[in-house]
Amino acid sequence: MKVAIISDVHGNYPALASVVDDAVSNNVEKFIFAGDYIFDLPFSNEVAKLLMNLDNAYIVKGNKEIRLNGLANDNQDNWTLNQFGNVYQTFRELSPYVYDFLNGLNNECYIRVNPDVSIYVNHFPEYIPRLSPVRELFSSSGFLKRMLEKPFSHEQFLEDFRDAVNRDEIKNQIEQIDANIIVFGHNHLQAYCYCGDKLIINPGSCGLPLDFNTAAPYTILEITDCGFDVTEKRVEYDVESVINESKKSLLYEKSVIYSEIVYLSLKEGREYIAILFEIARQIAASKNEQGAAGFSNSTWDEAYEVFKSRKI
Repeated sequence: MKVAIISDVHGNYPALASVVDDAVSNNVEKFIFAGDYIFDLPFSNEVAKLLMNLDNAYIVKGNKEIRLNGLANDNQDNWTLNQFGNVYQTFRELSPYVYDFLNGLNNECYIRVNPDVSIYVNHFPEYIPRLSPVRELFSSSGFLKRMLEKPFSHEQFLEDFRDAVNRDEIKNQIEQIDANIIVFGHNHLQAYCYCGDKLIINPGSCGLPLDFNTAAPYTILEITDCGFDVTEKRVEYDVESVINESKKSLLYEKSVIYSEIVYLSLKEGREYIAILFEIARQIAASKNEQGAAGFSNSTWDEAYEVFKSRKI
């Protein structure tokens, strides 16, 4: 049996459609989706509708979908921060039945493939924060920093990922998960390895890859009588066309700065969003802004100007 594993679409419907088509052409029988389907690009309704219409799909929430309930119960009169324009506009544009579908997803799931094989899916499982000793490698911003300092291959990254996941403090947590295969997403970095006899898979970000490769990633897992075979896939699609279409949207109009950073990340496959936020934090601190809810619009604008002057 072949299973396509996909995560972190971030509203990028053209990337998702290309990946699903590729998976079908590879005779995939089931799909697993590991969260974060909306925001960032203006095709969240289309993404959700594709998911809803797929047969044999297991779908869990990511942190983006978890946010929906809070937005639904928030006072929209307070939605004045440009930093969150992308979030606010996406929420306003979601069809009611799309909202219900996404909000109704579970945070995790166990899939019993057969009596001997089970899969656990969670966008951000508890053991990931324990990766903090090696965060320089396993966050997308850390990946960017290390790649710029001394470029490394994907094969080297997989070796480092294996070594990190097999650290005692992480391995002990993974061993408590009652599944042969563990799937997660969130950090936008495609990887897989074994931790003991458990297979760990992160398919990367279908819609916003941040590993210096702009092609949309996903992973095919083949379950055979002899064990598991993993194939990491990358699918080319027209990134420039996605950006051009996105710029025609109301989402872009409501969130120009954030959208421009997303487009830059799409074109280069690099983490720039975290850099903008770090600049904004520094500016806010220099102005003694203490607002926990977000950056003032003036700070957000200043941060973007600084970002453009420093851009790597």
